[in-house]
Amino acid sequence: MLRLCFLCFPFWLSAQFALQANLLKLVNDPQLKGTKWSVCAIDLTTGDTLAAYDAAQQLPAASVVKLVSTAAALNILGPEHRAQTQLVLKGQMQDHGVWDGSLHLIGGGDVSLGSRYFNETGKELEFIDEWVAQLQSKGITCINGAIIADGNTFGTFSCPLGWQPLDMGNYYGCGAFGLNFYDNTLKLNFQTGANGAPITLKSIFPTENDYQLTIQATSASVSSDQTFVHGVPFNYQRTIKGKLPANRSAFEVKASMPDPEKLLAELVYQRLQASGIRVDGGFQTVRTNPALYNKAYPASEIIHIQQGKTLQELVYWTNQRSVNLFAEGNLLQIGARRYGAGTYENSLVVLDSLLLAWGVGPCRIVDGCGLSKENRMSASQFVQVLKTQTNTTYFESYYKSIPVAGQTGTVKNLCKGQPGEGKVHAKSGSIEGIKAYAGYVDSKSGHQIAFTIIANDYPTSGSVMAKKMEPFLNSLATYQVQP
Repeated sequence: MLRLCFLCFPFWLSAQFALQANLLKLVNDPQLKGTKWSVCAIDLTTGDTLAAYDAAQQLPAASVVKLVSTAAALNILGPEHRAQTQLVLKGQMQDHGVWDGSLHLIGGGDVSLGSRYFNETGKELEFIDEWVAQLQSKGITCINGAIIADGNTFGTFSCPLGWQPLDMGNYYGCGAFGLNFYDNTLKLNFQTGANGAPITLKSIFPTENDYQLTIQATSASVSSDQTFVHGVPFNYQRTIKGKLPANRSAFEVKASMPDPEKLLAELVYQRLQASGIRVDGGFQTVRTNPALYNKAYPASEIIHIQQGKTLQELVYWTNQRSVNLFAEGNLLQIGARRYGAGTYENSLVVLDSLLLAWGVGPCRIVDGCGLSKENRMSASQFVQVLKTQTNTTYFESYYKSIPVAGQTGTVKNLCKGQPGEGKVHAKSGSIEGIKAYAGYVDSKSGHQIAFTIIANDYPTSGSVMAKKMEPFLNSLATYQVQP
């Protein structure tokens, strides 16, 4: 039985007939037989439900989940919140500039440190030079202890439930931790040969000497990266599978860092040595040596505080470019704020209570970015989140972060040259078998519409599904209330 309902408006109005016809055409498309749907659209001015189909069915919606985690972070932390990374010197100065002690790098979960979204290409790691300058300004010529990276103070060393090794070895599945830098990404540079020939790893940046890559990928007649790097956090054994364009002298693949905390400590150690500051104790991490952990550091020992970018800046890129790392970092910050540790356990408790306060009702969200297929939320629940945000003090920051169809971000090609261009403000969600959009529409009537459309298990490509959804999105943009 067709589960389509249109409530609180007369059926004879032409605008509603257009909405009905386009939604009916979509859900009854014979090429989409077997697809699971959850669709909801409401008029935010009148509160009327304009269209709904299985609106209460909870489905994974991929990156549309970012609309939930960014809203939660803005609510709990405020748009101007900044995560911090602290440099701490423990010990005391001896003669001739010798520091009798250690240098600690204390992570506060900042995901913007050295990020390509906030730094020019080639300048992402200049913050390390700034740190070296801090030590040089104190006249330090030698540290007889170690460089100690400490992400434990923030409190998370895991990826969310449902993330797979197929994803976690790649840049988009790198995870967020207490210490993050350079988007937790390694750039792997390959040389490819003739069709079918193996590819050759030429270099890794930043240099990671422990990285062990098994190459099962080959050169092929393709025009883009069609590889996946398999791996899990803190394991340096990785495998790359798939295809890269043939006959390239250089082709870059982005992969996740196995251990950002350890690599950052190593890079700081190397840079200090190169600058003339000898470090006798090498580099270590608190994760691998818990005995090095300090719960708190006196203010007198903090020699530098590296301020991260503001939350509203992070939220902008989170939604515009669908940055998974930023989404996870945003989520973990709310657990750190409420409970003092940025763990998933803490953060999801805060998120659940916030969703309850927003009137969303029971659902299942296990990460901040939507990469996990364990997430379950209905179209009507996403719409309730969107509706609630319009009455907040931070709504402007939230709204500006959402891409505009046909113009910006991940929906730049959606509804291009159609009525929805410039009118549909939508976060996209796309994983194999999942296509979703959610956001706001500036309708022809002058009323703003909050909408969500989720499709699961469709028997076609994601690009084809996006094209099939466009008529419905266009009909929302052309919706006009009749007198």
